[in-house]
Amino acid sequence: EALGADRPGRASQAELARARDKVDSLHGWSADSVLLTADEMASLVAAGLPAEARKQLDSLTLELGEGRVTVSARLSTRQIPAEALGPLAGALEPWEWVSAGGAVELAGPGQAEWRVDALTLRGFTLPEEASRNFMARALPGIREGVIPLTLPRGVAGLRIRPTGVALYRKERA
Repeated sequence: EALGADRPGRASQAELARARDKVDSLHGWSADSVLLTADEMASLVAAGLPAEARKQLDSLTLELGEGRVTVSARLSTRQIPAEALGPLAGALEPWEWVSAGGAVELAGPGQAEWRVDALTLRGFTLPEEASRNFMARALPGIREGVIPLTLPRGVAGLRIRPTGVALYRKERA
């Protein structure tokens, strides 16, 4: 059964609680792994973003791919310096729909990094370097297109597939 391949996952408090319950089972029930739906992963990503970055986003959804995620959201463009936007500066609304895709990798206990390599704004996908630069200017706490994500304690590995996200208690060999 596909746990999210048919539609983008939507973040919610209920899905975040469900995801955290599953992660708790990694140590409580001695499960080796748990499988998260796209909704649960969207909720973990939204909750795991740096607080200042989270304030700049609204209506976040997440699509699962092979080893990567694509997050779509409304982005507040007011805090982006005009010189960073170049010719886009006068064309953007205060809130714009953006989609950003990239791989998510574990960076240590309870930490992951989402490495954005493609950003789509107004139907145009920016090259990798421009995507990373835009993300760094648009979201506080982002460096070189790498978005730090806080994961629940006990997650030592993850594998993203279009059908769901497997979280592991121990690093996989």
